[in-house]
Amino acid sequence: MIWLWVAGILCFVLLIILFSKIRMRVSFNRQDTNDDLLIDVSALFGLIHLRYSMPVFQFKGMLEGLELKTEQVNANAGHLIGNQHRHITIEKVRRAFHNVQLLLQHCFHFHDWLKAGLSHVHCDRFVWKTSIGLDDAANTAISVGTLWGLKTSLLGYVFRFVHLETEPKLQVMPMFNQMRFEMEAVIEAYVRFAFALKAGILLLIRILKVKDGWKTWRTIVMRSAKRAA
Repeated sequence: MIWLWVAGILCFVLLIILFSKIRMRVSFNRQDTNDDLLIDVSALFGLIHLRYSMPVFQFKGMLEGLELKTEQVNANAGHLIGNQHRHITIEKVRRAFHNVQLLLQHCFHFHDWLKAGLSHVHCDRFVWKTSIGLDDAANTAISVGTLWGLKTSLLGYVFRFVHLETEPKLQVMPMFNQMRFEMEAVIEAYVRFAFALKAGILLLIRILKVKDGWKTWRTIVMRSAKRAA
């Protein structure tokens, strides 16, 4: 009888885990020449909470590329897990693009999998504010109108796949007679743990359907992990 109780409790806990949410919060803020990107990921009712911070974006030139400083923090324990300085060069971008092409080629209908996965993502907060100014008032007005068009077109496409559960807050403010560009963006979304697990299993199945799919994915992922370490 006690084993039945234990089995029942384990099944109940498993159901709670499967229907729990994996939440992600992405915030980006640009003021003057300062950029700050913050990514929070939490799961299992907040028992797992990781934070990725990129406080430094510095363009070094065409040859040296973009310098990034990243920090990974265990938000629950409140301590730094690791930090890195990375340089993104044109050659690294080309190599990454080539690797992505290989991954897509070695996955059966990846785009179908991606669309199906995004259909389970729910966005419950979306804020995107931009301030732009050029040295000429007419050019500023044109740039404001262009940004509005780009924002609405982009969001109209993205939210064809992602469930939007809130009214997005969009803003484009002109800053006349000054050369400035500032932006603030906050996105909060979640997916059920069960759907994330299902998506991972389906991705693995699609990879195994393609010849040398698993070998290619494993090689590229492990190589990228070593470079990031």
